[in-house]
Amino acid sequence: MTISEKEFGALNQMIPSLYEAAISPELWGERLDWLTGVLRSTNVVLVRIENIRPEISNYSFHANTWITPEMVGDYLRLGLNDNDGSAYFHQLDLYEFSIGDEMRHRNGDMSPSRFYPWLKQTLNCDQAAGLCLSKDPSGYDILTTHYREDGRFVPHEAANMLRLVGPHLTKVLEMNRPVNLLRHRYGAFLDVLDRLRIGVGILTAGSELILGNDEFNRIVSTGDCLTLGAGASLSAHDDHDARALRDAVLKMSRREGLSKTSESLRLDSRINENSAYLLDLSPLHESRGAFGGQFSGVLVTVVDPFWYTDLNVGLMRQHYNLTATEADVFDAVLRGLSNNDIADHLGKGRETVKSQLASIFRKTGAPDRLGLVRLAVQLLIPLKDDMGDKKPSVDKAL
Repeated sequence: MTISEKEFGALNQMIPSLYEAAISPELWGERLDWLTGVLRSTNVVLVRIENIRPEISNYSFHANTWITPEMVGDYLRLGLNDNDGSAYFHQLDLYEFSIGDEMRHRNGDMSPSRFYPWLKQTLNCDQAAGLCLSKDPSGYDILTTHYREDGRFVPHEAANMLRLVGPHLTKVLEMNRPVNLLRHRYGAFLDVLDRLRIGVGILTAGSELILGNDEFNRIVSTGDCLTLGAGASLSAHDDHDARALRDAVLKMSRREGLSKTSESLRLDSRINENSAYLLDLSPLHESRGAFGGQFSGVLVTVVDPFWYTDLNVGLMRQHYNLTATEADVFDAVLRGLSNNDIADHLGKGRETVKSQLASIFRKTGAPDRLGLVRLAVQLLIPLKDDMGDKKPSVDKAL
């Protein structure tokens, strides 16, 4: 059975929107809801298995909205086992459609499926079908769809649809893979920094945000300094700041000609003219093939000036051999106090405070007060630049 002109037109209109999900994983649910409707099944699941081995440790999982986050663990445990057809889908030829228990039976397993009872209970489905979307030395991508045998799903019609959509899904998942790997690699790291109120984002060379923790997204959402434009492009409200940010991201994302491996930008707050956001940019290049040798971007850290008081000065004191009084002065700097205010707060003379602050600058190599904030942040987020031995090492920072 061939695809009708109307169906072909609908597919062509929707396929471009699938590519949007490659860099915006939150769109997968809606896009796969659409594909579920096209196939006339109950749900569609896409799974990327990073390691072909009995215990599945690295994977990406996308499903339509029928599959809740609470279901994912059971789905992977039951649906990708040797007793279920989806465990064998990667053995199929690309875009070859397998119906029901066909693949399991082909591999000599005639026992009742352990997956179907769970599928029946949770989704009221009694059959599954699927196909292989890619074969790769490091893993494979599969698509599975679940349905009722007495429902509207027609296997041959679905197979025709998927043969048309399949190559696009393959490409989308290839594009999506770096995002998933970045989330897997940096997810726990970003969660910790959320609690420290430090924003972290990962940008492409074109300033497109592909991953950000909650604090980074919160800072952008305030509209005070940074903006997120069309295509998730990170920019700044001020035109001069926007150009400086764009140029720095482009420079940091290039492998060749790097004279520094980190750069900082000071972006003024629109809400408080005495405050500024400090951005640190560090190159994030693929060097071991995990992203297919194609990823080149920038790691951006940013601290809201209104949260500077939460940075821990203990690490600064330890790493730069600050005296107790110098640590107190540094802490007051983070609180936004002027020299006069620091003197009143600590009960010191103004010239004494000025001398202690000069000693702090000399010991740390920081050029100004914002530079001190930068160093405090970098002791929590180990970045390397051209400051030589004065930079915190990765071991000390961790």
